Amino acid sequence: MKTQSLEVDKMHINSVSATITAGTEDGLKPFGFEYEFKPGLNILTGDNSSGKSTILSCIYYCLGMEQLMGSKGTNALSPALHQVLNFDGHACNIYESTCSLTITANNNNQYTLTRRISSSDEITINEILINDGTKTTPKFVHSARDHGDQGFYQWLAEINGLEILNVESFNNESTKPLYMQNIFSLAFIEQTKGWSDIFSMMPSFGIKDPKQKVIEYSLGLNSLALNMKLDKIKSDKNQIKEKWKRIDNDLKYRAQATQLYLSFFDKNKPIPEKKIEAIYAAELNHEENEVKTTQLTKSLQKEIDESNKRIKKTEITGDTSEELIRNRDKIRESLETFLSERNDAFESYEEEKIKLEKFKSSLYFTIKDIQGFQDVKKLSISRNWEILSTSRCPVCENSVENKKDSELSRENIDKSIAFLKSQKSTYEKYIEASEAVLERYVSVLAYYDKSISLKRTQLDSIYKDLNSPSSQSVRGEFELQAELKYRLNDINQFNSYLESTKSHLKELSKIYFILDREEKRLKNLVSGDEEKIIQFKRHYISLLDSFGYKSNGVKNITIRDKSPHRLMPIVFIEGQEPQYIRYVSSASDFVRSIWSYYLCLLEIGTLHPGFLLMDEPGQHQMRVDSMKELLSHCSKLEKQVILAISQDRDYDKKDVNISALIDGIEPKNIHMLHIEDKTYCISPKTITNNHAES
Repeated sequence: MKTQSLEVDKMHINSVSATITAGTEDGLKPFGFEYEFKPGLNILTGDNSSGKSTILSCIYYCLGMEQLMGSKGTNALSPALHQVLNFDGHACNIYESTCSLTITANNNNQYTLTRRISSSDEITINEILINDGTKTTPKFVHSARDHGDQGFYQWLAEINGLEILNVESFNNESTKPLYMQNIFSLAFIEQTKGWSDIFSMMPSFGIKDPKQKVIEYSLGLNSLALNMKLDKIKSDKNQIKEKWKRIDNDLKYRAQATQLYLSFFDKNKPIPEKKIEAIYAAELNHEENEVKTTQLTKSLQKEIDESNKRIKKTEITGDTSEELIRNRDKIRESLETFLSERNDAFESYEEEKIKLEKFKSSLYFTIKDIQGFQDVKKLSISRNWEILSTSRCPVCENSVENKKDSELSRENIDKSIAFLKSQKSTYEKYIEASEAVLERYVSVLAYYDKSISLKRTQLDSIYKDLNSPSSQSVRGEFELQAELKYRLNDINQFNSYLESTKSHLKELSKIYFILDREEKRLKNLVSGDEEKIIQFKRHYISLLDSFGYKSNGVKNITIRDKSPHRLMPIVFIEGQEPQYIRYVSSASDFVRSIWSYYLCLLEIGTLHPGFLLMDEPGQHQMRVDSMKELLSHCSKLEKQVILAISQDRDYDKKDVNISALIDGIEPKNIHMLHIEDKTYCISPKTITNNHAES
């Protein structure tokens, strides 16, 4: 997916709502809430336990981001949204509940995202319904391929101009997507664990150094693209190493079958061409001395030539032997049979290869169809055949689909999946059997080639024998000669295979060392990241200073593009190794560092969701002046910031009302949303407008 040419600072949340049906003493009644937000600074206030976090959790949930709260599905939500809510002192069981989020995306279009919380119908909690004002489209989350065509996260990335990149996995052996849950960690700080560290709730998904990669992504650093290239090179080199090992194993097996052994070379990775050229095969003679195949072939040919000389010494022209003529005819007939059978076997071998490729192709499309049906099954509407059923039955060649039904029922989908899985199993068995057949054909062809070569050698000897009157006396000589020629033929065939294999190894070696040089070049490449990182560091330190950071002083803080704690704030203390800022800051100062870090990425990041939501930023009895500066700074940004702040809480070890924190800020620059005193955010009424104050 390519990055779209969209501004990335326009995404913002318009409103969040919940609708709940619960059983009361008077029967089923509707409950819920709705709150509207605006671009710029939004402050959601209320008493402790009034439901601020419940409202914010619905934002996470509708975006499929509840993993950033430490859980998936409804476990991340308050029980008042899906189990029991209190009304007039009574516990009311919840029958159905849904939450909705309206957003304006980076493409300037508005969408309403609806997700079930508790439901008795077919719509699942892993499905998000997207309404763009004209139609409703279902997408799914928290399942395989949720970053694919039918997945919600690919849609979320596309409308916001966010690119789904493949990055290095933790095991260094493959690549994984930088998931939207990783990217949206830039936008959320939840109340309980979110203040314990920078990106403390970011899921890793097996990605190597996910925090650093998200920072690289957001700042648009060249190092991310370079590392992606390095990841691809590493993957390509590993593939070459695997091919190298397979070739070595095959070469070793063939050498053993020919009663030879190979000279030593690195079996685990490619070696230079000169060392490949020096690879040889040999055998040990009776004195256990090494005899290379080049010497061995000369020695065998010499023995054959000497045998011919001995035969010539006894060669007398005369009558031909009737027995030799009969043997000649039998060998001719046998040779013709071998040639015919060899041709038949080769044709069958080629046909089997074509069949195997067809089976593999059919298996590939069958697996794609299974995935397609599984994806569509996760949706509750718009289930159709358009992207499904390219497979056909391996027996009757009929299509799996039944296009008479334009809308697929869950029953039809389950039947189709069951059939396709059976079809997949059949193809896998066919492939396994076909590969076994091909292996047998290879052995058969090798047998015919050796037999044909031997018959021709025998026939040649018989012709010579027929021209000799002393054929009986030289028959033993011919038999010895046939054995020598058979051995010579075996070694010549192996030498030919060794030379072709060495050519293949040279090709792999050439590619491998090109990749190796490119890998070293990229690692040594001076990127254009330095200026971006300096800008990031300067703005971060400026924010830290303005928010009143005191621990160790801001002059000793920096951000570097190298280990340890790459791209994270570190503190230099005289006589000590650089320390991550979390380890050498007071609790409140570390919270200030988190404010600064997230706001800095929001303001100067080139790829960012575009908004920031912080739940209870005034942790650890934060000073009033720091809180006032935070709110003042956020009110001046051209980005949406949503802060959930308790109406009255301890600041500087005393109760401070929210009005004192916003004193001095232009009212037009703040959108206040208040949960009524002594009430809970979920009200027993039909959803109307919100509680917002201008």
